[in-house]
Amino acid sequence: MATDEFETYMNGSAANPNPVSEAGIRALFDRQHGYLDHFFKGLDFRALEQFCQVCMECTGTIIFTGVGKSGFVAQKISQTLVSTGTRSLFLSPTDALHGDIGCVARGDVLVAFSKSGGSEELIKLLPFAKAKGAAAVAVTSAPGCRLESICDLAVVLPLERELCPFDLAPVTSAALQMLFGDTIAIALMQAKQLTREQYAENHP
Repeated sequence: MATDEFETYMNGSAANPNPVSEAGIRALFDRQHGYLDHFFKGLDFRALEQFCQVCMECTGTIIFTGVGKSGFVAQKISQTLVSTGTRSLFLSPTDALHGDIGCVARGDVLVAFSKSGGSEELIKLLPFAKAKGAAAVAVTSAPGCRLESICDLAVVLPLERELCPFDLAPVTSAALQMLFGDTIAIALMQAKQLTREQYAENHP
């Protein structure tokens, strides 16, 4: 961002009001709304169906992994799955490469979240997980990325850009990951016909 653009961003203008004013906040939410529309319009529902089938046919554990903000989102989605009747856990890619990959077994599905699809920790982890018999799924916003090339299935989350003025802070991409994961969790919950009583057993 050029200096004058940055000053406009920081101080606001007639066209771009102070970002912490009512008008400025509304403008940011409107912009984020547009980015979400781009996501919904570009989703490949065939890939989502394939992902759901992989999860439904999983005879082991659905293991989520990711680095940084993607890792936090992956952990939250794993917890949503557990609470709604699907066996799941979160695996730190760093810890996995130092022994924790021992929890991965044949019949598991490893779901790797990465906006760029180029996280070195995940690139290193995936071949070892697949060697242990786990299926690998990439969830990314970068079609044709390295992570996609070494996975059995890829789900692309369409991302126009981040709301961050520098297009760097993963505020929009993280929201898309959360939307994807939690919606899939409910799809699996309904497919398994989880009852209210079974749900209550997980929430004593």
